[in-house]
Amino acid sequence: MMRFSFIFLALVLSFGTHAIDTPEKAVSSLFEALSHAAKEKPNIPMLKKLFHPEAKVYGVHFTKDSPNLMAISSTEFIKLLDKVPEKGFYECEVVRKVQTYDRFAQVYSVAETRFNREQKQPDFTGVNSIQLYKHDNEWQILSLYYQIESPSNPINLEDAISGACL
Repeated sequence: MMRFSFIFLALVLSFGTHAIDTPEKAVSSLFEALSHAAKEKPNIPMLKKLFHPEAKVYGVHFTKDSPNLMAISSTEFIKLLDKVPEKGFYECEVVRKVQTYDRFAQVYSVAETRFNREQKQPDFTGVNSIQLYKHDNEWQILSLYYQIESPSNPINLEDAISGACL
């Protein structure tokens, strides 16, 4: 009986962990953690695991074609997300370019956001620059810089297809 309990516990723990052993898995996990249905929170425990304690988040939003830069700690960013919103929020990454060296990685990513997972057209599109550090054997986000697409300057999806998530 004791052996069965140990094996069961080991299986439960292995399914409960989510190894972030590549920059690609870290970025995919970021978009999965941010995405959520209406009246559900993002995956806050995963976001806390993904961001390095010293991480920063930068974001540019446009108001009447004028850029506004926000710069906050990842702790503040996660606190802003730790609520139950009325709308859903679904991130669909359509372009990703990764460069790595040893414990360093940088990722260029284009993501589309939809408030309803089933809708064809995104509510908005954004470009992301994500810098990661390999701590022990897992990748953590050191900085995330995103910019929402400006109507006067569309983001090039290159060969990607809108809605075809990576």
